[in-house]
Amino acid sequence: VLPIVLWGRRAPTHCVSSLLLVDGAVIVTGCHDGQICLWDLGPDLQINPRALLFGHTASVTCLSKA
Repeated sequence: VLPIVLWGRRAPTHCVSSLLLVDGAVIVTGCHDGQICLWDLGPDLQINPRALLFGHTASVTCLSKA
């Protein structure tokens, strides 16, 4: 079971190791610390954090649509 965390206006530190663009509106990033972040991409290319998934320590080296 992986907990899901939502945060306020400032996202936590996130060293990106992989990136996936979903439907041109959502960016998914994986980091060296094992976190996966979901970001909303606005029409003016503004990136806003939506959710942070964590629960393991392995580096996220690849993301793909399932």
